Amino acid sequence: MRGVRIGMPLVETTPLLRHSPSPAASQAAELRPAEIRRHDPFMDGEMLKQLAAHIQQAITPRVAIESLDAQPWAGFPRQQPESLLCDVTGVWHLFDGVQGLIDAIENTFADHYAVQLHTRMAIAPNMAAAWALAHFGDHDVEISDEPTAAIASFPIEALRIARDTAITLHRLGVERIDQLLRLPRSGLATRLGKPLVDRISQAIGEIDEPLVTDVTSDALTYAHELEYPTRDLPILLHRMEGLLHQAKAGLARRNLGAIRLLCHLDMAVPPSQHVEVGLFAPSADVAHLHSLIAGRFENLSLRHDVVRLTLSIALTGPLRTVQTSLLSDGAPDSQSMGGTAVSRFVDKLSGRLGRDAVLGVKVHDDPLPENAHQTFPMTGQPIKNRRVESPQGTSGGAIPTRSHPSASRYRSPSATDAMRRPLTILDPPQPLVSLVPQVSNQLPEAFRLRGREIRMVGYWEPERIETRWWSGPTIRRDYYRVETDTGTCWWVYRDITASDASEWFLHGQFT
Repeated sequence: MRGVRIGMPLVETTPLLRHSPSPAASQAAELRPAEIRRHDPFMDGEMLKQLAAHIQQAITPRVAIESLDAQPWAGFPRQQPESLLCDVTGVWHLFDGVQGLIDAIENTFADHYAVQLHTRMAIAPNMAAAWALAHFGDHDVEISDEPTAAIASFPIEALRIARDTAITLHRLGVERIDQLLRLPRSGLATRLGKPLVDRISQAIGEIDEPLVTDVTSDALTYAHELEYPTRDLPILLHRMEGLLHQAKAGLARRNLGAIRLLCHLDMAVPPSQHVEVGLFAPSADVAHLHSLIAGRFENLSLRHDVVRLTLSIALTGPLRTVQTSLLSDGAPDSQSMGGTAVSRFVDKLSGRLGRDAVLGVKVHDDPLPENAHQTFPMTGQPIKNRRVESPQGTSGGAIPTRSHPSASRYRSPSATDAMRRPLTILDPPQPLVSLVPQVSNQLPEAFRLRGREIRMVGYWEPERIETRWWSGPTIRRDYYRVETDTGTCWWVYRDITASDASEWFLHGQFT
């Protein structure tokens, strides 16, 4: 990933994506701009479940999504499943050998998804060795009958161990698995804990690792085979309405409402198509759900006939019914089971404008201004993810009286400080070009911004903001509130931990 890490600001990652050790690749990256997409962990999980279900139907019934530990594994900070584990014992003959099995898996991915999925596969006698080969092997497909020899040269992170354990081993000079295998395991258990010893035993095949293969039992999934394949929209919506009535019955037994629905359309000619519908609040109102699905279906471009419709309730929440009339007989009606007027309004906006166009805001306890809040789609989110947490304070220095830097310039800010933070945060921060010779630790008197010369007529003492030591490489910035000759107030900073600490950036505007 060329140095890109989780939590890195986009302004720092974009230049890395444009440079490659290969001149041809670097030139191609310059011509093609980077594609930035919002990370949606829930949808990642849903797509992984869909992949598992397809593999269960086409390859082997024993398919599991990898299980995670309580703490992230070393080298994998996302703490999110991203691998499928398959027991292919006894299915070789169905595919005429290993190569036929590999081809069948690749064809399964290609037939069900319009985008090209790049897969890494490994076949080994045990689950731990296969996982290590798939993640750290040199080739896209790795096959080995001798797991110990195959993974010996891999880094210790291939064992799926805790980050603290890996740090301790690195301090001891243990970088690879073969070095770790030379150490007595009794001593490792005493000093670093039994989980490390268990991971070693699993990798070399001494103990088995359970394979939990039930990936679809809790899903509310309903399917309809079309007697006559068609691409006629009214017919498809009529059949989908029937599936919604089935889903409503399943939700009623659980007293739940739908928050996210996935519609899968199997085509006469692959690939199939997918439609996702998200809601702001749980709903079991068939009319409301059908109207949202109809809005999404109108944007479909069906080049071939549909042969099968599948509706999955991917995310649910407690359904809270309300009595909408004083004289109501208590029977649930469309309004009582479909959420409030506000939630329906948000649902319709998201359906018309797109899920990523209607956003909410969450406050984060993070010192960096660009990470202090995060936007999220208001529809299709678990209820717990919408809770807005109060800020727990920030690290930093001062914004006291207007003056020149002094020996006591770093003081804790107060929550009541006027204009402590700018009204507008620029994303990404805009680089400023100094027009005067740089003096160490001094704010230049003039900058150039997008071709305009701006002079500073005053500034306030700097506020120091730095990241926490446990969150990765330290970022330490000095922020200044400055007044320009045009009468505007800016929030500028320099990163004193950067390779060029003399670079200045405009991060916000107060007016």
